[in-house]
Amino acid sequence: MKNFLLLSLLGTATVTPVWANPFAPTGENITITCTSDRDGSDVTLTRMGSSFQGIIETTDISGDAMIFPGVNSLTFMHIEGDDVMTFVVHFDTHEYDLSVQGPHAGNDHGNCDV
Repeated sequence: MKNFLLLSLLGTATVTPVWANPFAPTGENITITCTSDRDGSDVTLTRMGSSFQGIIETTDISGDAMIFPGVNSLTFMHIEGDDVMTFVVHFDTHEYDLSVQGPHAGNDHGNCDV
């Protein structure tokens, strides 16, 4: 009986996306620009084709990033020297959170044009 009830519930569940994922794997490179609320600087994020590899570009840093999908978000992680940059884009709010751990530690947030 428990298995039947579980299967019945699973069979009726539907998933509706809140907002389309601009980084959905399409085979093409996809780029998005985000602007800091703190100082107005831009960050450019690029997903390389259908892979989980990308690029983060700021005025001070440019380099490869690993991409980790989340629930309504993508996390771009860039490691340079002793610094780890974690950039999370939230699809439902079009906002981002940036955290840098290491000698150049800091935080930032802003909005993305999607």
